[in-house]
Amino acid sequence: MKLKEILRQIDGRLLYDNEEAEEREYSYAVATDLMSNVMLGNVDDSILITSLVNPQVIRASEMMNISSIIITGDKPVQDTMIELAQNRNIALATTELPTFTVCGKLHNLGITEGPITDDDSNITSIVLNGERCIGCIHCVRECPTEAIRIKNGKAVVDPERCIECGMCIKVCPRHAMRPVVDALDAMDKYDYRIAIPSSAFFGQFENVPSRNHLLTALKQVGFDEVYEEAMGAEIISDATRRKYLSGNSKLPIISSGCPSILKLIQLKFPNLLEYVLEFKPPAEIVAEIARKKAEEKYPDKKTGIFFIAPCTSKISFIKTSEEDEESNIDEMVAISDVYRQVLSNLKAMKDSDVEDLERTGVTGLRWTNPGGESLALGTDKFIAVDGIYEVMEIFEQIENDKLQNVDFIEAEACVGGCLGGSLTVENCYSARANMKRIVDEAKRKYGGRFINTADDPAVLLRGRELKYRPVLQLDEDLNVALKKMEEMGRVLSELPGIDCGVCGAPTCRAFAEDVVRGATTEKACIISRRTRKR
Repeated sequence: MKLKEILRQIDGRLLYDNEEAEEREYSYAVATDLMSNVMLGNVDDSILITSLVNPQVIRASEMMNISSIIITGDKPVQDTMIELAQNRNIALATTELPTFTVCGKLHNLGITEGPITDDDSNITSIVLNGERCIGCIHCVRECPTEAIRIKNGKAVVDPERCIECGMCIKVCPRHAMRPVVDALDAMDKYDYRIAIPSSAFFGQFENVPSRNHLLTALKQVGFDEVYEEAMGAEIISDATRRKYLSGNSKLPIISSGCPSILKLIQLKFPNLLEYVLEFKPPAEIVAEIARKKAEEKYPDKKTGIFFIAPCTSKISFIKTSEEDEESNIDEMVAISDVYRQVLSNLKAMKDSDVEDLERTGVTGLRWTNPGGESLALGTDKFIAVDGIYEVMEIFEQIENDKLQNVDFIEAEACVGGCLGGSLTVENCYSARANMKRIVDEAKRKYGGRFINTADDPAVLLRGRELKYRPVLQLDEDLNVALKKMEEMGRVLSELPGIDCGVCGAPTCRAFAEDVVRGATTEKACIISRRTRKR
């Protein structure tokens, strides 16, 4: 049935003119206010029925190829959400009817619930290519939050548990896991294009004469202006230093620079939430500055801001963030996707072509290496830890009061920090050597002074506090949870305890948990079945 007919039946209206969208045909719909449900493999080109009015709805729909959204209950929709839907070519409509009534009317029209696949291949910022996946359990074993299982010979990911660290992308021998990123072709949608390269971008190129050479080469890809992510890092470093010196913070302060670490804390270490810095990501701070200046300079032009990202973690934080406010970043492009063009531009570049584009000093650039953020505090009472399993070990020490005389924890999910991100090109150790030349150049020019600071630290704060995500609980009811825990112990005692992974779970304990949650049965353990037969 065409969308215009569906809207007529529910007294709905499109929030922006789109004749093409009105002619789209639909057979399926999904109704939910929980975006994680949208990520569970619904049929492409479904209609989403929801009462939520925040940008996350648009981003989740885009990633699942949902091309039409109906907002129920006559909720007011902000212009930023409408503009985002228009940019993504997603039809956005509203109706005064409640969700239940809309579902009933659509069902009577022959619109049904789309079949849910048992392949949870879409994981926010990561997608599984089912044709490539052979169920080899590499990703299952490496996932730090046990979010992946093998079912029917394919990897299946629980999006509620996934912290988007990108470990599955790194270890998959068949490259079945890939990031959800935007293409450079998206530049055609904008009149004025701004690039924000991650600081890890500078470490991907060898023997570059200067940082301005790299920034100019990136600009020549097709951008009108370039801002460095390091600007935001420098601003946060200054604000963190002042916060630390004020003596009003609960110690140890935990850096908020790595989105995967934030999700890890929400998931497995909720007691540490009160220690985490409350600042936005550096790229978001820079994007806000860049957009404001561009719109003041060119109010009639449509500005597009592109973040050149080093990892899936940072992509996820922007694309599926639970922040209250709309992100100022429009497109997320992988470093690996611009690498060849930038390299080609560098080779063809003359010294006369180089523009003076650098805007930050050494403090922000040092964030790429573990320990770089900590050095700005002016204290040696810090720990810089990289690698997700090493981070978890440090967090366990904090929870057990075994970590003494430490005031700041800088934690990075990737080994090598952002230089080891899953969307980079160079080996993190080679990238570190390349980055050293860039940092040394900044030291010679600017010393150790802060070039960028925030007059009002309040503008750096996240829109919403980090909260515990109790997805690892066996049940909300404590009595039921205790019974499930008891049952889990019984199941575990009857398992072989060899963590072979044949069942599709990473460990016997994880398998026992799946059993009590109803996700599988004890018969799925082949080893136990064979033992009983004997």
